[in-house]
Amino acid sequence: MQNEALHIRGARPEDAGRWECRVNNAFGEQRVHASLQVTAPLAVHVTPHLLVVNSGEPATFNCSVSGSPVAGVEWLHNAEPLAAGRARLLSPLALHVGAATRAHRGVYQCVARGDDDSAQAGAELRLGDTVPELQWTFVEQALSPGPPVSLRCSAAGSPPPQFTWYLDGRPLTAARLGHRYTIGQYVDQAGDVISHVNISSVRIQDGGLYTCKASNSMGAVSYEARLNIYGPPYVRQVGEPVRAVAAADATLRCPYAGHPVSGVSWERRGAPLTADLRHELRDGGAALHILRVDPAADAGAYVCKVRGAAGEVASGELLLAVTSPPVLEPIFFPANIQEGARAQLSCTVSSGDLPIRFSWLKDSAPIPKSLQVSEKEVSEFISLLVFSKVSSQHSGTYTCVVSNNAASTNHSAQLQVKVAPQWLMEPRDTSVLAGNRLSVHCQAHGFPQPAVTWLRGHDGKAFDFQPLDNLMSGAVVMANGTLSIPSASSDDEGFYLCQADNGIGAGLSKAVQISVNEPVRFDVMEKNVAARRGEEVALKCDIRGDHPIKVDWLYNGQRIHPNYRTSVADVKTDTGLQSQLVISQSDRQDSGLYTCQAGNMFGHGELLINLAIQEPPDPPLDVEVTEVNSRSIRLSWQPPFDGHSALTSYLIQYKRGTSLISDWQHSGTVNISVPASGTDFTSKKSDSIKTAVISDLHPATTYHIRMLAMNTIEASIFTEPLIVKTQEEAPVGPPQDVRAETIGPDELLITWKPPLPDTWNGEIVGYTVHWSLHGASFSDSNNTNTSSVRGLQNTEIRLKQLKKFTKYDIYVQAFNSVGHGPKSSPFTVTTQEGVPEAAPQNVTCSPLSSKSVKVKWLPPPTQYHGGVIQGYKVIYRPVITDSTLQIAGSEVKRTASLETYLHGLLKFTNYSVRLLAYTNVGDGVLSTAVFCITEQDVPGPPAAIKAHSLTSDSILVSWLPPEHPNGVLTQYTIYYSEKHGAQKPVRHQIGVTSNTHEVRGLKELQQYEFWVTASTTAGEGDSTRPVLQAPNSRAPARIASFSQVLHQALKSRLTLPCMAVGNPTPSVHWFYGNNPVRSNSVYSISQDLLHIAKLEKRNGGNYSCTAKNLFGEDRITYHIIVLTAPEPPYLEVLHSDYDSLELRWTSPRDGGTPVLGYTLNYKKDHGTWQEVQMDVEKNSHKLNDIDCGATYHAYITAWNRIGNSHPSATVTARTKGTEPQIPNSNEILSRNATSLYLHLPSWPDGGCPMLYFVIEYRVLGSASEWILVDNNAASKNVLIGDLQPGTWYQLRITAHNNAGSVRVNFKIATTTITGATVSPIQESQTHTVHFYEDVYIIVPSVCSAILLLCAASLAYITAHKRHCQENPEFKTGQGAPESPNSCKAAAEMDNKRNFQQIYSSSPTKMDDCQAVSHPDTSSEHYEMSPYATFAVSSDSPKTMNAMILDYTMQFKTFGHSENDSGIQHECVHQINKKRQRKGPDAGSGHESVLSSSLRRHINMKQHHRKPSTCHNSESDTSGSPSAVSSYRVPTKPAASRSLEIYQLDSSTESNETSPLPQRRQMPLQPMCSSKTALQMHTRRGSSSAEDESSFSSYQLQPPCGFSDSRELSEAECDRDASELDKLLARFHQQKRQERLQHIIHV
Repeated sequence: MQNEALHIRGARPEDAGRWECRVNNAFGEQRVHASLQVTAPLAVHVTPHLLVVNSGEPATFNCSVSGSPVAGVEWLHNAEPLAAGRARLLSPLALHVGAATRAHRGVYQCVARGDDDSAQAGAELRLGDTVPELQWTFVEQALSPGPPVSLRCSAAGSPPPQFTWYLDGRPLTAARLGHRYTIGQYVDQAGDVISHVNISSVRIQDGGLYTCKASNSMGAVSYEARLNIYGPPYVRQVGEPVRAVAAADATLRCPYAGHPVSGVSWERRGAPLTADLRHELRDGGAALHILRVDPAADAGAYVCKVRGAAGEVASGELLLAVTSPPVLEPIFFPANIQEGARAQLSCTVSSGDLPIRFSWLKDSAPIPKSLQVSEKEVSEFISLLVFSKVSSQHSGTYTCVVSNNAASTNHSAQLQVKVAPQWLMEPRDTSVLAGNRLSVHCQAHGFPQPAVTWLRGHDGKAFDFQPLDNLMSGAVVMANGTLSIPSASSDDEGFYLCQADNGIGAGLSKAVQISVNEPVRFDVMEKNVAARRGEEVALKCDIRGDHPIKVDWLYNGQRIHPNYRTSVADVKTDTGLQSQLVISQSDRQDSGLYTCQAGNMFGHGELLINLAIQEPPDPPLDVEVTEVNSRSIRLSWQPPFDGHSALTSYLIQYKRGTSLISDWQHSGTVNISVPASGTDFTSKKSDSIKTAVISDLHPATTYHIRMLAMNTIEASIFTEPLIVKTQEEAPVGPPQDVRAETIGPDELLITWKPPLPDTWNGEIVGYTVHWSLHGASFSDSNNTNTSSVRGLQNTEIRLKQLKKFTKYDIYVQAFNSVGHGPKSSPFTVTTQEGVPEAAPQNVTCSPLSSKSVKVKWLPPPTQYHGGVIQGYKVIYRPVITDSTLQIAGSEVKRTASLETYLHGLLKFTNYSVRLLAYTNVGDGVLSTAVFCITEQDVPGPPAAIKAHSLTSDSILVSWLPPEHPNGVLTQYTIYYSEKHGAQKPVRHQIGVTSNTHEVRGLKELQQYEFWVTASTTAGEGDSTRPVLQAPNSRAPARIASFSQVLHQALKSRLTLPCMAVGNPTPSVHWFYGNNPVRSNSVYSISQDLLHIAKLEKRNGGNYSCTAKNLFGEDRITYHIIVLTAPEPPYLEVLHSDYDSLELRWTSPRDGGTPVLGYTLNYKKDHGTWQEVQMDVEKNSHKLNDIDCGATYHAYITAWNRIGNSHPSATVTARTKGTEPQIPNSNEILSRNATSLYLHLPSWPDGGCPMLYFVIEYRVLGSASEWILVDNNAASKNVLIGDLQPGTWYQLRITAHNNAGSVRVNFKIATTTITGATVSPIQESQTHTVHFYEDVYIIVPSVCSAILLLCAASLAYITAHKRHCQENPEFKTGQGAPESPNSCKAAAEMDNKRNFQQIYSSSPTKMDDCQAVSHPDTSSEHYEMSPYATFAVSSDSPKTMNAMILDYTMQFKTFGHSENDSGIQHECVHQINKKRQRKGPDAGSGHESVLSSSLRRHINMKQHHRKPSTCHNSESDTSGSPSAVSSYRVPTKPAASRSLEIYQLDSSTESNETSPLPQRRQMPLQPMCSSKTALQMHTRRGSSSAEDESSFSSYQLQPPCGFSDSRELSEAECDRDASELDKLLARFHQQKRQERLQHIIHV
């Protein structure tokens, strides 16, 4: 032990426990307790490891556990928890089994568990000799006589049991029963004994109660069951009597056989036995049970009678013999038998049958011969046990065991021999050091156990001994007689007497002397002394102990030698010695630990004196800011040197940083007093660090802070000031002057002003605008929408897609980097009124009459009203049929109610009814059509009637169906009567399937009137006009058919009837106009019917049929109108918005039948066509929810009942919006020491919603791979963490929207741990010269490549020309246009589309980032830009147009490094080129320098209409499919910017238009272009956007590339080759001149 620390070396588990530290001085004592826990690995041992016990014997396992800590101990049996009742725990470490059985066998495990450790050990319990247990038994059964029977039992036990079989209680042996019985047993592999009884041929007398009994030395077990044999009852004769013991119970069983039996009865001495208090009938009377057998009353003969089912009776006699057990008198020893005396024990039997046998036991075992105890039998019923000389070895329990043939009994007696005391440990003289424990042993034995007492001599002398209880309070006498003094002192010295006595003899006693030696000691072990600096100090040391005593003084462990300032003086006292150290003129260096060391021959000790020379404290140490909040600052410091006087408090001063740091007399200075101990500061690491909190500060404000320390002497000086800025806090003021302005029906412009500056609590980062329906709860997130804008001065936002004519509440919140401030007061605004956005609901239509219907509906849902509904429009029209073909179109009825009646309708006509709601702004959405049919009415008259004579007594009447049937016709009625006749007209009713009827039985030449009516379910209609006709045998030729105007669909089959009558039969002829009709592939005539197989437009007109005979002729004419599909509508674009396009078209010619609707097809560039069906009433349509900033193509078709029209011309339009804009880095990025925070919602989207971002970063200046943060980041805030403090990073963000993408590079540095910024990184000015920058290498290489490519192109054209001349099928093959005009139109359409984009070199750089446009592009001056592509033409470009092509060769200049100064050009004229897909021949990572084939020349004027773009660009792209991307010019970023945009990659979309369906279906014919070019051209319509964006190998080969169906002549092919030869010649001549003049293109 050293000072205040207790060191335990080699800690052991027994050291664990509760320790106490006592500290005392002259004024009192303090105690501190500590708990020690010693951890050691757990180890478990179980004894015995193997335990073998017999069945029924007890078994005990002991578990010992070492290690610490031990949380618990658990016992397992065969790895399972102990079953309840199977064993019990004497203690947690002792397991006891009361009586072992087979279930107790196995392994027992003791498992000890600690907090983090566990251990286990096991032991096995085996059974030695076990009581037999039956494993298998036979069952009761009933058999017929004759078959064999086998009864089997099996048992397990140790030693193996033996089986005995019984029949009705009598032993069963094969010898006694005969050869039919076989009894045997054997042992199987499991150790079980199996025994059986086999009966070869069972008989009636074999029936009975069979018993198998298994027995061994440990016990027996039995089982019994009956074997019933069908037959009359039979009782076996038993020769031996049944034996019973008097006063015990006995059972007599009737040994009967036979089955079934109706009952068993018993008789004794001729009288029946019934159940009474001592007799019981069991097993249906088969067993007689006698309780407490009385030899006199119960011994004798018993008769049992068995009655069969048929009444037969069998009987037999059984004898009961009763024997008496021995009765033993109690035995006992005489009292007070002392060692050396004689004794005897008598055992007497008072009754019982003879013979009687005696035996004696001592402690349940035979009496050992070494005890010399004699056994004597005095008579047949008395035995004596004689002790000639009694000693302590004879003590124990003696048992007399008596038995006869009936039973056995015993009695026991206890012998205790009394012995005088004898020493086991005799006391001796003892000496001990003062303060140590004193133990003096004094132990004796005898019987009874001697009592040990201690006495002490008066005043420590060897006489007048008195009990210790009256003299010493600290002495303790242990249970074994040992005297123990916990802490011996000088007061405990003297003589002591130990006595042992048990009342036998004189007892024992002995006196001993105890000596206590006192080493040096101190009343206190440590004390503190304080003195003012400069005063004299006296340190005293009072020592107790035996002389001689030696004293030494030490200062901080070093011995003190007296000098002019220090002196030592020693003075002897009665109890020891007093030593004093005197220090004069004390100073700070005298403070420290002084040690007074003293020793004598019995020990040594030391007194520690802490001397403190007190003075003012030092200022606080290591003052720093550990936590900065918005309104508080936490300071931490280390307590300074306290001047050896307890620090009382600290003083903290702070003020705002608006004044000089040295001006602490400022009016804003605040003093805070912090106590040195208390709740206002916390202590950590044993009070080594102090903290304090300065509160009530203002957010985002700079403060100056300093502090000092104070003790009881005086205050220290102030520390150096700290400069701290508080954290930001959410703004506390709302935005000002919130206003809203309506822009459109669903748009609002919200404006506001920033909050008051003193409420910002930091820098305002942006604003959040909340809007919800008026009156909705602001806390309801389902009804509230939000949008954020970043930037202090961004004080407006446009809200779109709002509900029309709806009142909204607008709130605005300002936010900084911490959070949101309070909401502004709500501003309520109402959006403009719009049109209803939903159709009326539940539209129903029901007929009222044949000319009117009733229409009912419900208003649109409230949320879709879009304003105040002024009324409804009911749009109705008849469904187009043959009868309504020429009926006018839709009719409209206006109403303000929710139902209306439509009158004046056509009878029995199916009407289509649709509704819309309208507001002051316009019409809403049309409902789905409902249909209803007006009711039936009587029909109109048949349209025409004829009556012609057939014979002398018959007339043929023909008619046409009514023009207005007004229902379903049910019949026709034909009336006729004689002219001027008075008879009632005759009527004939015929079905509606026939339009002719022959009237017979008429009078020749008699005039008759004929008329016809039609009928429906409503009744009979009006009749036709009457016609006159008279039968005539000379009937002139007449035609019963009628002239008609027929409307027939194109391509349909038509049959024209011409029913001619007359006598003789007339001849019939057909005429088309004035030309006779003859049968051919179009017309066929059979049975006077004209068949037109496939009606074409040219087949329309008049068809006449003539009939002629001898008496006359007739003619009818059919006027055929061919109905065709409508003509294509004219489609145009009315308006374009960010997410919508409005289209309008004009109604086309209907082709003879009304237009029923329109089909609008549209698609996005490189997308798939989509279809919209529209009603005929519409002439405009708005495509909503389409992509922003995208190009769309659309065409429309009209349709009627005949079919669809041809598609209209395809229109192309682009929605508003551009690709994402370049953001302001301050609005997008924020940083700290280890992370970057990206405010992606603030990225300017160019009017199109952002789709996703690709975020990558790497350490600036490193060549490492980009680290991908997210390649599909949503427009939300993103945190990039785990960065290095104070490090520059390069951040690359690619923003995507529907209009394109932009890639921006940023340079940004994380702050240091303290929040400071790092200086800009200095980039190296060295430049590595690449091989492609050496003009002496690259120029010859490029020239060689150009010549090789030109030669290859010339060879290709020549070969293709020859192919054109040798293959005439190209001129006459299938798929050629029907006329030169159509081919020419297709070529012009392709050429027009191909010339929509241009290629040109960069113009001369203009000032102020403005592109100059001139009407005449030929006069424009250019400077050679690095890696630019030029179009070299053989003729002047001014003369170029779509019909006359000049094929050009493109060249590229070489790149040069002109930006070595590190400053980029801010204005770069953008050239749109499409990136070229790298093919198999591409170089290693470089793009093609020279175009490999001829290119299209582009109109220069279109190029200069596009504005210039001011940004840094790595590559330019365009939508042309045949452009080749230029080499990327390496540019060097400015080194002075810490956050810089490197590049902007912008993707655009091509203006490809979709061809008409007819064009798409035309097969492409190879002309003079290569197979590859043909395939590429064919793929254009189906390629994806991605494929087309990288598609570079598509070549428009002259001259057939402009039209896929134009045929080329040999002259054209020759012209192509001639033009190419001239072009190559000019190129070679120009190159030769450049080499002569040493011209290098840069």
